[in-house]
This record gives sequence, C-alpha cells and structure tokens, in this order.
Amino acid sequence: MALETTVTTLTEAIPVIKEVAMLELDDGEIIPPLVRRVPFPGPGVQHDTPFVVRLTSETDDSLTNQALDTGTSDETSPASATVGVHGSTVLLKEIAVLATPGDIYSIAGQMIGQANAVRKDKDLAALFTSITQIQGGANNDILPSDFYGAYKKLRQGIAPLPYNFVCTPGQFWGTVGIAQLTETTANKIVASFVGSVGDDIVRSGFAGMILGFNMYIDNNLTVTSNNASGCAFSRDAFKLVEKRGFRIEVDIADSGKEVGDQVTGSEIWGEAILRAKHGAEMQFNEVT
Repeated sequence: MALETTVTTLTEAIPVIKEVAMLELDDGEIIPPLVRRVPFPGPGVQHDTPFVVRLTSETDDSLTNQALDTGTSDETSPASATVGVHGSTVLLKEIAVLATPGDIYSIAGQMIGQANAVRKDKDLAALFTSITQIQGGANNDILPSDFYGAYKKLRQGIAPLPYNFVCTPGQFWGTVGIAQLTETTANKIVASFVGSVGDDIVRSGFAGMILGFNMYIDNNLTVTSNNASGCAFSRDAFKLVEKRGFRIEVDIADSGKEVGDQVTGSEIWGEAILRAKHGAEMQFNEVT
C-alpha cells in the first residue's frame, strides 16, 4: 500500500496559526457619566464641597440677622473626596512582542484603560450602600411601589431631573427582577406598567425608562448572596473629582535590566457622596 502524506507525517512542518488575541470584556463606565464631574487641577489631594444652610423669610419689617452657616446643614458638610492614583502596568518583553501576531502594545493599552474604567465604576458603585435613604432591603423583591417610593424620596430632597436607576442584570432580568413585574399570571405577560413599558420589555427585553427613571444595567455592582444594592439618584447625589485624566506611558523596563518595555496607564480621581438626599439605595433580590 502506498504511503499517504497526512498531518501526522508533517506535524513538525505545519505552522500553528494564531489569530490576534480576543480580549476579555467588562462593563465600562456606566455610572461616571451620570454623576457630577468636578475638575480639580492644581495643589491639594482633598476636595471639599461645603453646603450653606437655607435662610428663612420673615413676615415683618424688623428682620433678624441670619448667619450664612455651613456647619449645620442637613447634608454632610463639607462633602469630602480624597483623590488617589489608579492604574495598571504591564512588562512587555521584546521577544514576546516580536513573536506575537498583532499589535501587543495596543492590546496592553486597551486592557489597562478597560481596567481603569471598571475601577472608576466600582468605586462609585461602592457609594450606593452609604446613601442614607433606602428603598427595599435584603431579601425583598422589587415592586412597582418601590419606584414610586424612590421617586418620592428624591422629590422630597428637591433633586432635579433627570432621575437614573442603576441595577444589576439580575435585578432587572432575574426571576424576581424588574422585567418580571410585567407578568401577572403564569405564562402570560401584560403591560402592568403605565404606558408601553411592558410592551417594550416584551418586544426588546428592556425598557429605557420606567416610572420616571432612566434605566441602566451594570455588572460592576457587588452581589451578596441573592441580593444587591442598586441606586436611584439625580446627578448631584455623587461627585467624581478628577485630578488628572487617563495617561499611558511606555518606558524601557527597569532601567535596562529587562529587555522590553514597561507600559503603564494611570488616572487620578476621587469620589464621594455629594447630596445624600438626591439618592436612594435600591436593595433588592436578584433571584428567589
């Protein structure tokens, strides 16, 4: 029988083709565009925002002096944010760069930038559990009345529109999530929300606005057991203090001791609750 030439006989001669690397994905900056962004150039690492107590209008022509007071506000005064450096670094050995298909420097920069975007989002999300106003609670399933309750809290806090609601994918699409509020009986979905919200969820699986809130889904919120803390808020509920924007630097690694380049990306920011009355923690179950 004639010998056949196969992949087995030519194993050592067949090249291994590698596609340019696919990158793991994260949710990026969901929350930062929704909050108060404060430029903070110049000296200092602590940014304070004081609140001046409201005055009272009197009813006669003999007025009593009233002080402009920042010490007894019903908001936390001052709202303090301390800025710090956030970043990542990658050592790219030259032989690895030369041997890898695609632009490994671009991949490193993209992954560093993505990591910083996630860190910023998580830092702001961590403030949700420090908001003093709470709607719901651990082991509670969300109800339409919780939207009304949160809206009332924000209006009573004189929070300006628009109002945002950030929650986890499980809080929206979970078995006891927001999407399930449109179900009234088994195997039947009806528009139990006002307007066409229920229809939107039926058609596209998501509604951009529900009962006065712009809806956002964020994977960067912490889930504990079967529940998580989202947040309903107006822009001034939180502040993001930006000292210096994102920057990528490429340097010869370790003063020449390593044959390669050090790729470092960093940004300097801080975050704090600005007006606690302009937000409401939304703590609800994701699953039963």
